[in-house]
Amino acid sequence: MKIYLEGCKNARDLGGFLTKDKKRIKFKRILRTGNLSLLTERDVEILRSYDLKKVIDMRTQTVINATPNVQIDGVEYIHIPIVRELDTKPVSKNDYSSRPIAEILLDFCLDFNGHGIEWMINFYNDLISPYGLSKYKIFLDILKENVEGSVAFHCTAGKDRTGVGAILLLTLLGVSREDILNDYLKTNESVCDDIQKTVALAKERGVDDITVHDIPYLNGVDKMYAQIVFSLIDNYSNVEEFFLDKMGIDEQYIKDFKSNYLE
Repeated sequence: MKIYLEGCKNARDLGGFLTKDKKRIKFKRILRTGNLSLLTERDVEILRSYDLKKVIDMRTQTVINATPNVQIDGVEYIHIPIVRELDTKPVSKNDYSSRPIAEILLDFCLDFNGHGIEWMINFYNDLISPYGLSKYKIFLDILKENVEGSVAFHCTAGKDRTGVGAILLLTLLGVSREDILNDYLKTNESVCDDIQKTVALAKERGVDDITVHDIPYLNGVDKMYAQIVFSLIDNYSNVEEFFLDKMGIDEQYIKDFKSNYLE
């Protein structure tokens, strides 16, 4: 369910999903968002209404330094860098306040010289590397131990590191592959307007066609990215074997996790 925030376009409550054993994920327990550095006072009050207890920040320290989250009293902030570092330029709060978002996104795309899709595929493979999965295990551990209130998790745009986190936790809870993919692709609804403006700006400035083609693939999500995660899971005969082998998560862990979040 979408959460309407002024300073964060890609926010939603993961409650309501039906699982394979006919249970539902509880509302106001697990929230996925983009970065929370531009929250307004109204946004803070909305998040308080979700009884927010913890915020898990999946960004690198460099990016956090450039765009630190708005701090909400009584909320615990936890840093879990899913990747060690990124070879992209961090955007500062000043950039967001002084430059159009289309200009920021276009500058980001230009840095890849027409190799944006290739970079994204490599990035997703990094997310499910042993290092990445070890960080996602910490993320799941925190969720498992949070027995009241909600936890929000995010990266920069709330689409890739956050998207993989959502794929893993929804798979763990027993949500169908179709519903997991639909949630993953909902990001494109949130960023559609920004992408269209970025494409228009690129064409206005005479940017090459290859870079223009890359814009939605770099600033949105695509089924082929999710499939990288699904393909790793599908190497196993069932999801339980995947979680045990790749993340050390056993049957009791899954049972406790479900008990905490399903009704």
